[in-house]
Amino acid sequence: MKILLIIIFIFSVTFVFAEDIWEDDFEELTGWILNGEFEIDSPQGLGGVLHGNPDPQSAYAGSNILGVDLTGLGANLGDYESDLGAHEYFSISPAIDCSEFVGVGLNFMKWLNVEQPTYDHAYIELSNDDGTTWIEVWTNTGQVTDNAWGDVYYDISEIADLNSEVRIRFSIGTTDGSWQFSGWNIDNLIITGNPVIYGAIEGNVINADNSEPIAFAPVMSQYGNTMSGENGYFILNNIPTGHREITINALGYLPFLQINIIVTEDDITYVLCELESDLNTPPPPQNPQASVFDGNNVHLTWEEPELPTEELLAYNVYRNGIILESILSEEYFDLNLINGDYSYYVSAVYDSGESLPTDTVNVHIYVVGLENDVIPPSEYSLSNYPNPFNPVTTILFELNTENTENTEIKIFNLKGQKVKDLFPSLCHPEFIEGRGKNNYSVIWNGLDKTGQSVSSGIYFYQLLIDGKVAAKNKMMLLK
Repeated sequence: MKILLIIIFIFSVTFVFAEDIWEDDFEELTGWILNGEFEIDSPQGLGGVLHGNPDPQSAYAGSNILGVDLTGLGANLGDYESDLGAHEYFSISPAIDCSEFVGVGLNFMKWLNVEQPTYDHAYIELSNDDGTTWIEVWTNTGQVTDNAWGDVYYDISEIADLNSEVRIRFSIGTTDGSWQFSGWNIDNLIITGNPVIYGAIEGNVINADNSEPIAFAPVMSQYGNTMSGENGYFILNNIPTGHREITINALGYLPFLQINIIVTEDDITYVLCELESDLNTPPPPQNPQASVFDGNNVHLTWEEPELPTEELLAYNVYRNGIILESILSEEYFDLNLINGDYSYYVSAVYDSGESLPTDTVNVHIYVVGLENDVIPPSEYSLSNYPNPFNPVTTILFELNTENTENTEIKIFNLKGQKVKDLFPSLCHPEFIEGRGKNNYSVIWNGLDKTGQSVSSGIYFYQLLIDGKVAAKNKMMLLK
């Protein structure tokens, strides 16, 4: 007699299902901003007499919908008017809090009629900075002539995930001087998302050729950034669970991308990041030296790069991985330091970009009676989202204080030139329950201090608290 032994393995898997974050059936006023001929009312089947189809004769559900000229306005009853400016007719939703959700989606019932975009335009756009800037989600690529309600869905996670002030804008315009259509009709709008669950990513950044650690390498993710320590180690906390990726753009190395990092709930996923040297990187400065004088001042010196192949523009001086200044001379004075350990390196800047860093030189400052008021790393964090971005990103920082009066963000280009100052008056405090810190954000729209759009590339940004540089990261603008 044979005995069949069956062993059953039970795996514990956490499933997260999307839930409704916000919805509107337009039966009550919820705070939409309406402009032009946008209305919230009962549709009457108007418009579409000469071109396209008319509005629906009834809502998809209930009595009211959001739409263009539902009741017979203007010269073309039921249709949008001619010669409209860009986005002249618009409807803007209330601010929607998606700060505790990922995988955010937009779902609604649509009935739209609009001429081809050579002549007329309809748009869906989103803002994640309370309406300051708008990002296009959809626009018509041809003529649209709906004659029935249709269910549509848009993945808006790159814009809306973990953002507290998301707004939706439906708009019409520009339009030409002829052929009017009935425009937007919208019902049963729902924003959905997955409640965020956090894990972490840790790892080591090393040289692929010799396995030596790479210090001060910026490690960037969609949900936060950090920098490797002197031993190459890094950790990214508060990363939503799921398949994530990181990018590393270290001086003198080819860009590194690690995809499909599986982040699990309340756990840490380890990644070994092996960076390959960029053989086209221009030569670095030589022979860095650092000496302490008068107790708490540092004098840095270095020599010109060996056999530079192009014109040298400047030197970037770094302290603890944070750019201090871009200068022309081969020496730098770092003055009035507080007690602590400091690591310095210097890079050369050419038209083609930045060189490898010099070797790191270290100094220790200790003066009896000198107040050690260094800001502990546990008191702050700094990241931006999205990253890479085009052209708007939100710079996020966390403080264990509600006072941002003496806090500022400075943005520099790759050559060390200051591009923009962002001040606390632009910050939006928001306490997120359960995370134990006060979170602040400030929007950078890709404009410099003169109001001009900056070019694609890598930018540094610094968090300064009471005039001291607390943290620094890199971000990438891609157009």
